[in-house]
Amino acid sequence: MKITKSQLKQVIKEEIEALMKEVHDDDDDNDKDASGEEDFEGAHQGSKLEEEKDDEFLQDVKSTGEWTDYTIAQLKKKKDALMKKKKRTADEVTTVRQLNFAINAKQGDYEKK
Repeated sequence: MKITKSQLKQVIKEEIEALMKEVHDDDDDNDKDASGEEDFEGAHQGSKLEEEKDDEFLQDVKSTGEWTDYTIAQLKKKKDALMKKKKRTADEVTTVRQLNFAINAKQGDYEKK
């Protein structure tokens, strides 16, 4: 199974959030002083630190897609070669669909708006 870079980022982000919540819940128990009031000192620093960790961690991720190292022209050339065939196998049809998706993605058709 192939996973895209954005899917990988989302999975990692969810795991980090779950771990941070777990750690934060443990800290809440320890943050109460003798009067029973919570100590909120440094509470805002945690969110900034989480964001920095996310950005630093995901910079190590290399390309995860099969077609990411190709230019749009190269992808179109491969697609055209497959489309010229009179009959295509199921694998070739799948490859054409993947190429269409990769071309559209590289052109920015799937960007969030």
